[in-house]
Amino acid sequence: MTLQQQSVGDNDAANPSPLMRIRMEPIDRLATMTMVSFGAGALCGSYLGGKQAGRRYLAERAHRLPTTVEGWYFYQKWKNYRVTLGAFKGAAKYGAKVGACVMAFSSIEALVDRKVGEAQMASSMVAGLSTAVGISLAARLPRSSTRRACLAGLCVGLLTGAAQDASRWSSANTPPSYVVWARKRLETLQ
Repeated sequence: MTLQQQSVGDNDAANPSPLMRIRMEPIDRLATMTMVSFGAGALCGSYLGGKQAGRRYLAERAHRLPTTVEGWYFYQKWKNYRVTLGAFKGAAKYGAKVGACVMAFSSIEALVDRKVGEAQMASSMVAGLSTAVGISLAARLPRSSTRRACLAGLCVGLLTGAAQDASRWSSANTPPSYVVWARKRLETLQ
């Protein structure tokens, strides 16, 4: 690493980009969050898929269970194969779904941040609400479930946005624009 590269890196740490969240640029954050969420979804999906495949195998063969030791050996052997296959299918299915949802959330958040000009809590709230509406439309949820999904998306956006703003404020000592605006409004009222 050359001296010029070091000075550029030090300058970036002292003067972060206004679009950075959790100390990452939007494209890096999008890739990282998508991969991590795909992994988490795949982990949960493999557990659920394997469990469901095992139950399905038992249900399909409950009327003709083996009676010999060899029969039970082959029954368990084939059940393990089916459970493994079900786990892989579940991992792919749930990993793709969770990864796509987080990618949509992160993409919308980055687009709104870019449009506004800085990373702030409102962008996360818009992203959470938009993602919830998109999922509700894709899943064809009824209105009551859509309302709950939108409320959950809004709350997730609010909490993640507030946490990211607080982290940025504490590390860079620059308050978000809405805090600066509120301070100015309070000063003019007094």
